Amino acid sequence: MKRFKTLLLASWAPVLAPGAGAAEAPAAAPVLQLEEVRVSARHRSERAEDVPIALSVLDGARLDAEGKHRLEDMQQAVPSLLVSVPNTRFASYGIRGLGSSAYNDGLEGSVGVFLDGVYLGRAGMAVSELTDIERVEVLRGPQGTLFGKNTTAGAVSLFSRAPTFEPEGSAELTYGEHGQREYRGTVSGALVDEVLAGRFTAYDVSRDGLIDNRYDGRDLADQQRQGFRGQLLWTPNERFSARLIGEYGWQDEHSNVFLPSHYSRQTLERSAYVGYRPLPVDPYARQVQQDQRNVTRTRQNGLTLQLEHQLDNGMTLTSISGYRDWRYQADLDGDGGALDVAQVGADLDQHQFSQELRLSDSVGDTLEYVVGLYYLRQHFNRQIGVGFGDDAASFFLGDRPELKALGITPAMIPASLLSGARQAFDGEQRSDSRAVFGQFTWQATPRLAITPGLRYTQERKRGWLSREVHDLAPLGLDPVSQLGGAQLRATTLGGRYYRQDSIDEGNLSGQLAVSYRFRDDLLGYASWSRGYKAGGINLEVIQPGAQPTFDAERATAYELGLKHTLWNERASIDLTLYQTDVDDYQALSNSAPVDEFAPPIRNNLINVGKVRLRGIELEGALRASERLDLRLGIAWSDARYREFDNAPCSPGVQRFSCDRSGERLFNAPPWSVSAGLDYRHPLSAGWQAYSGLDYSFRSGYQGTLEGGPGSRLPARSLTNLRLGLRQGDGRWETELWVRNLFDTQYLTAVYAQLGAGDYGVLVGDPRSVGVTLRTRY
Repeated sequence: MKRFKTLLLASWAPVLAPGAGAAEAPAAAPVLQLEEVRVSARHRSERAEDVPIALSVLDGARLDAEGKHRLEDMQQAVPSLLVSVPNTRFASYGIRGLGSSAYNDGLEGSVGVFLDGVYLGRAGMAVSELTDIERVEVLRGPQGTLFGKNTTAGAVSLFSRAPTFEPEGSAELTYGEHGQREYRGTVSGALVDEVLAGRFTAYDVSRDGLIDNRYDGRDLADQQRQGFRGQLLWTPNERFSARLIGEYGWQDEHSNVFLPSHYSRQTLERSAYVGYRPLPVDPYARQVQQDQRNVTRTRQNGLTLQLEHQLDNGMTLTSISGYRDWRYQADLDGDGGALDVAQVGADLDQHQFSQELRLSDSVGDTLEYVVGLYYLRQHFNRQIGVGFGDDAASFFLGDRPELKALGITPAMIPASLLSGARQAFDGEQRSDSRAVFGQFTWQATPRLAITPGLRYTQERKRGWLSREVHDLAPLGLDPVSQLGGAQLRATTLGGRYYRQDSIDEGNLSGQLAVSYRFRDDLLGYASWSRGYKAGGINLEVIQPGAQPTFDAERATAYELGLKHTLWNERASIDLTLYQTDVDDYQALSNSAPVDEFAPPIRNNLINVGKVRLRGIELEGALRASERLDLRLGIAWSDARYREFDNAPCSPGVQRFSCDRSGERLFNAPPWSVSAGLDYRHPLSAGWQAYSGLDYSFRSGYQGTLEGGPGSRLPARSLTNLRLGLRQGDGRWETELWVRNLFDTQYLTAVYAQLGAGDYGVLVGDPRSVGVTLRTRY
């Protein structure tokens, strides 16, 4: 309570500054209208209410005010968006229930993420601090024409703020509980008057760990992130502009910490055999026992060049060139417990280059078009190492009844059966994507517009995967080694493995949208769209029930929508009804061993025959008064498997496959809600007091495809509160905030762990209180 009072006094400090009580000149009465929202969802600037696409827009000023600097935070403001980030390697995104987890390096996302027009080939590339962002556009449903690359579920477009010729700058300092420290700063202005401008943004974010490792007392799940973005904007004349963006980001964290949510019978028997007592199943206790390091490091560099030239005939030529490299390194506890069973090391390296050329123009008042070419090359290297410890042999043999029948104790099992052995999983994938696309908008009448679009894509992937086993000690002459040593090694380690695969395919996707303006403030539209995500290579050792390659994912969507502004643009309502049919949905398979000598099948990729998504989405905003703004978003989704008779069974079911047709899709909550209010109250001397309340709700859903005890994520609701003071021009601002106001306990992700039926979960952040200071000029 004492800390709370101190922070509260700090948040009111500016009002006590000299001159705070001076008289203030009366200001003109503000116009009660919502601020205009402009988007580039169709690669041109237009009002959001004029675009016949289901979309959500988050303004950068709102993101800054609400402290939403991570993509996973934005799902609290966009009901149809689901983001899971165990770490940068395993990040995943879903829209309307479509979007699988990323625990196989060969799986690309169903949601395309773009930063300043550049597609991010790895989901983890977007897992960074989103500082100095102009806006975020979430396009719901397949975007098969203009975005194309991996947008069967939708697209998330992030836009950074561009350099300005007028000098401006900002600084932000945040201090909060759990050692939270955030420093952000931006400076922008002209380098050569009216010709060359620059902008530089940097951040440094840290937080203590929130999970206690009872093995050695270390804190895990901390944050350590630094990065910067530098930009140049060159405008030699009114018809040409060039914008160069360079970025660097670094993370060094003890993340990827899954807390036990369920132990299989097999794991309990093995633990009892070696005399080990696992922690109780209570993820909200935030405790683990891990004897190995748990460190992840990510480095990312990016360079983007945007060129725009207006030709003599009035057409606009746009070029976007992007290069990015992303490296992920990790040392993780392979078994997640205090036994010396296994340690996992990972080293992933992704390089990509993309080039997009677009030509756009308006022909009179009746026709607008954009045509273009797209190319993307990606090179991915993968090195995974697994080392086995002294407890591995006795642990993996701990559930064998024949050993118990013979009276063999753990001390009689030679550690050398597995101790010191190492598995090396190496792999590489090269991929090329080429596309040609075009979209037209024909204004058939002043109220009727028709927008067709097509995109043809060619995808080519080449990859290989190998497994080598090293440092195996010779089998001993003792009874255990002779009876079961060879079988244990074959089951646990496998043998030498090599596979080389390729994918070559083409696809035609696109859309057809018809919009009609019933009144100046009411737009209705109907659309058909087709999205495509290329097939790929299963970058894991193939287990029974999975194939070395998997087929392309195709989504066909039908939408009806209304966009209505009311009361002279004082309020807005967007309503969308949709149905999306997905063929060959790409998903991960985890299931029980096929026999008592085989390991469980984990993280192999399969195609789900048919999936259907149906739902209703409602978004609204209201400027209730000159002091009060309200917003509400509601999404209901019914996502189900239509044809899935070869599905993996839940742990404990004694069958190789099960029929899950008709069941709900995993990672697809039926209900999602977001709501908020912002209140402003004028004070003397140009100061303003303000408050904000943000609420989000998500109903419970299954977190894995196969299901099983411990794999369901329960419903959750979060409330954040802000109280602050600012100068009327926003030059100085101080804010007291409380995140997760009611200290709700909730889970964000689930992962199938060591054995068949073992699950671990990620726990959401607890309540935290802090203060933020901002200054702008």
